[in-house]
Order: sequence, then C-alpha cells, then structure tokens
Amino acid sequence: MTPQQLLRGTKRAYIMAHQAPDGDSIGSALAMGRALEKMGGKATLACEDSLPSMLAFLPGIEWFGAQGPRDEDLAIALDAGDLGRFGSLGRKVKESGLPLLNIDHHVTNSFFGTVNLVKSEAAATAEIIYDLLPDLKIPLDPILATYLLTGLVTDTQGFRTASTTVRTLEIAAQLMKAGASLSEITEKVFRHWDLSTLRLWGAIIESMRLDGRMVWATETMAMRNRYGASADRGDGVVNLLASVGQADIAIVFREGEEGQIEVSLRSRPEVDVTSIARYFGGGGHPQAAGCSLEGRLEEVVKEVLAKAKEILSSPPEG
Repeated sequence: MTPQQLLRGTKRAYIMAHQAPDGDSIGSALAMGRALEKMGGKATLACEDSLPSMLAFLPGIEWFGAQGPRDEDLAIALDAGDLGRFGSLGRKVKESGLPLLNIDHHVTNSFFGTVNLVKSEAAATAEIIYDLLPDLKIPLDPILATYLLTGLVTDTQGFRTASTTVRTLEIAAQLMKAGASLSEITEKVFRHWDLSTLRLWGAIIESMRLDGRMVWATETMAMRNRYGASADRGDGVVNLLASVGQADIAIVFREGEEGQIEVSLRSRPEVDVTSIARYFGGGGHPQAAGCSLEGRLEEVVKEVLAKAKEILSSPPEG
C-alpha cells in the first residue's frame, strides 16, 4: 500500500512529533493534520515534550498534547529515524497495533513503519509533505503554507545548510506565493530570544573548549537553573559553535534529567558525523546529527570525544 492510499483511507490519525521537537517536526505535524482535515478526516497531534516557545506563532499549536493513541485508525511518525525518538508515545503506538506511516528525511532512518516514506535527499520532512499534497488533491492555503515553510526554514537554518537544493528554494517560493511570510517566520525563529536564553547561551559558550579539530561545550542543569531557562533554550547554540574556523566538528553536551545526556553534533561538509551518532544509538544527517546517552556528564563527554577523534583521524572513504 502506498502512503497516499493509506492516507485516503484514514478517518482519524494519531500524528507524533519527536522528542525535543523542532520547527520541521512541529510544522510537518500541523501540516499533516490540516491536510487530513481537508480530506474529511480528523487528527490528534501528540508530542511527549513541551513545544519551543518560538513556534507559538503557528496557528493550532495549542492542539498538541501528550496523550497516547485512543480511537484512531492510523499513526503517523514524522521527522525521526526510529520509533524511540518519540519516547513513551512511540511505545504506546507499538503496543496499540495501529498501522504506522513513517515520513522522514534522515539518512539514518531504520524504516520502522508499516509503510515508509523516507527521502534522504529532501532538506526537510516538510518538503516531503509538500510533494504529497498534489497526489491527495489538497490545495495550498496560507496556513498550510506557513506550516511547511517553517519546517523548511528551521531545518535548513534559513537555507544555509548543505542539504538546501534548487528544489528546496523552488518549494519555498511556491509556499510564499500561497501566502506564507518568510520574513515573519525568520523573525520568530531566529530573532526571538528572551534574556534567559541569551544568558544561557553565554554560559554554554564560556564552557567552550577547542580540542584539535573539535570544538565542544556543555549545557548543565545548573546553568539552566541559574538563568531560569527551559531545557529547549540551548537549542541552536551548536550551530554557532560550528562556525569556529579551527574546528571540523562541533559538539554540545546537554545534561538532562535522570542521567540523560543529549549530544548534538555538527560538522563541515567533508566530515560525516552520522557515524558518531549511530555508534551511540542516534542518527541524523551527515552534517547534523545527535544521540542520547545515560551516565555522568564527564564520562559521556570523554567517550563521545574519543569516538569523534577516531572519526577525524580515519582516512576519507573512496
């Protein structure tokens, strides 16, 4: 069965955004929900974690909850390489026995769905959903276009990543023609920070260390508590570290609750960090990947840096 056939036969869908949701995950979930409503169906939007405040401008974002599936006839997993990225919600979907549509653009996707729509060449999951709309006979409107353009803008860092293609820019132009405001999305996503966030970023940057061709920093719970910043406020600082000219790899270690350490990895085009993320059970893209480990911060830092040095010292393939 194709994704289009599965969606056409759906009356009520359970749509999941991954843990630590970003603009592509949330924008894609909102777009998928709106598309299903235009087809006469209904959607339940779910995410285990709180949503980034910078995305509060998106209409309908208040529809998200943390509840598991109930009376839906299809589950849709968006923008994640494996079911574990959805936390307890992923486990509940698996236990429910619902057919699962997996829509994603990560090269490390494990094809965990009943039906899989995975295109690693796409710059964002939103790009894949955009391409689905004509087959489903769903016209763009300003709200749907805003959801999708938010996904494109956030996952490409404002069309600056290596994954940005001519096709990506063409889609962005069509979304703007349909009523999405690139300037508003850019303003809200990249220029809407509160004081506690900037102070947290300052503390993270202060912890920065240059180790050979790597630059790395830590974000501790003590830092967040000191400035009253939520757990998602450090998102994006790894991209700033990646601009350090002497480094090929940038890494930020975020200390979480109950011994969880989130690791964000960025690299220059000639270095593929998915091998590091995969080694520790994570995934992502060649130049933007991540993983989550259990243990003390100092131990995780030591272990991940050792693997990163190993990758940097390996001769290039081919």
